[in-house]
Amino acid sequence: MNTTHADTELAYTGILTQAGEARHKTIDGQGHTVPVLVLHLSTDTAPARPIYVEQHFPAGHEAQCAAAARRYHKGLRVTVQAPVLQHRLSLVATHIHTEPPHV
Repeated sequence: MNTTHADTELAYTGILTQAGEARHKTIDGQGHTVPVLVLHLSTDTAPARPIYVEQHFPAGHEAQCAAAARRYHKGLRVTVQAPVLQHRLSLVATHIHTEPPHV
């Protein structure tokens, strides 16, 4: 079986730093939204890192999203899995330098 980056999932384990939240997220230029479960966790591996997690639900599934959010309370230990190609990186920079263009 060949594994590609599209097939690869990473898992993160940590403690929720706040209760789960049910929100809405705009998914296109026409203003369509989907319900989204939002979790904030701190990894339990050194050094601890904050992770912001979104799990999208199909449009019209607000009740299911809200029910899921109620299951996740502050202090709960969870493992989150996400496809590697869906990861986003957010940094707090100390310096930003400009670079010459590649030719």
